[in-house]
Amino acid sequence: MVNVVTIGIGLQVTSETDVDVVRGPSCSGKTTATRILRQILTHSVVIYQDDFYKASLKPEDKVPLHPETQYGNWDCPESVDFDRMAAMIDYVRTHQGCLPEDYDSNEENNVHDGSSLVSESTLASLKELLAPFMKDHVFVFVDGFMLYYDDKVASQLNLKFQFTSDYQIVKERREKRQGYHTVEGYWVDPPGYFDKVVWPEHLRLTQYYHQSIQGLHQIDTAKYSIDQTALRVAHIIRDNTQCVSP
Repeated sequence: MVNVVTIGIGLQVTSETDVDVVRGPSCSGKTTATRILRQILTHSVVIYQDDFYKASLKPEDKVPLHPETQYGNWDCPESVDFDRMAAMIDYVRTHQGCLPEDYDSNEENNVHDGSSLVSESTLASLKELLAPFMKDHVFVFVDGFMLYYDDKVASQLNLKFQFTSDYQIVKERREKRQGYHTVEGYWVDPPGYFDKVVWPEHLRLTQYYHQSIQGLHQIDTAKYSIDQTALRVAHIIRDNTQCVSP
């Protein structure tokens, strides 16, 4: 029997005008780091928060509209079916890291991450770091920017990572993206979407965080390259995996 290790990779964004740290939007490098590690860990799967938007699970459900702009609001917790997401994590944990046969990830079609750009030397270092765990462990990566909003999701994660980055850096990265594959088609952020919808939504989320997350490993991706970030995650996995119970 193998050990099943669930690893959450989320995001916080810091603003230069606000000393409080809040959970923030995408474009921190979390998906890139996840996919790099998946290349190395042969027994691993990824569960994406973005596959659990209510609109993707039930055609009759629509993406909530932002009241001021009337844009589709993909960045609010009301848009995500956390119950279904928690149930999926539980399924994978109790089925030795196997996804259901009918599981179809829309997020896998979004390939605008930089995982293919990782250097060969970094891949070699990652393999050396994680080799002792490849035989007897299955790693389940859970990727999303609201992972720690819902207790049913957060409570199932053995290791919790929070990638931090600067507001301006994340804004620039997101606005440079061409778009996203979604259940409603190919979504491209309208002009001003980040400041009008994305950023205010994540400020709004702070009212729900009454308790600090215990055992959260924070990595500032504004200071490190993606190679360095992946190596830092791998070191933390190595140092903490041995004590995880099957």
